[in-house]
Amino acid sequence: MDVWNLVAERKIQEAMNDGAFDRLDGAGQPISLEENPYEDAGQRMAHRILRNNGFAPAWIEEARDIDTDARRLYAERARLQPDEFHRRAAALNRRIEIYNLRTPVSSTHRRKI
Repeated sequence: MDVWNLVAERKIQEAMNDGAFDRLDGAGQPISLEENPYEDAGQRMAHRILRNNGFAPAWIEEARDIDTDARRLYAERARLQPDEFHRRAAALNRRIEIYNLRTPVSSTHRRKI
């Protein structure tokens, strides 16, 4: 640990011993996770309206559709002719490529079929 962490830890411990954290608002209540601290402030209201009405941003809806179509394609794989499977997989891969370009977070990218 560096010096600053030791100083900070000591100050927090002193405050706890002095009872500084005993009467905080919301003590003993779960933390509200409704607000995303990493969400763009300019889009926060739009996302809240969508969420409250059962919708999601377009890229999230597209991800759900892609996942559903991929599951359906794999479930139907045994009864499809190989060239039909490849044709449908190629079409789905094009949708995945477009989705990966649109999504704002690289960790949500989808892998191709």
